[in-house]
This record gives sequence, structure tokens and C-alpha cells, in this order.
Amino acid sequence: MRKIVILNFKGGTGKTTTAVNLSYTLFLKDYKVLIIPTINAS
Repeated sequence: MRKIVILNFKGGTGKTTTAVNLSYTLFLKDYKVLIIPTINAS
């Protein structure tokens, strides 16, 4: 099982957009995909 982590501590850098588009592309190629959103409370 491979894990891909999209991480940046600054807000507004496109992390969610990147995660969703990458996940959808992998899904179309018959990969099993799981997105786990986390809340960065500071």
C-alpha cells in the first residue's frame, strides 16, 4: 500500500484541490483511494 501526503502549513496553497484532482485521476485508473481530511488548529 502506498501513501501520498499533501502537506503545507500555509493556507490557500491548493492542497484540497490537488488532493481531490489526484485522487480522482487515480480512481479513474482503478486505484483504491481514501482521502482523510485533517484540521490544522493553530
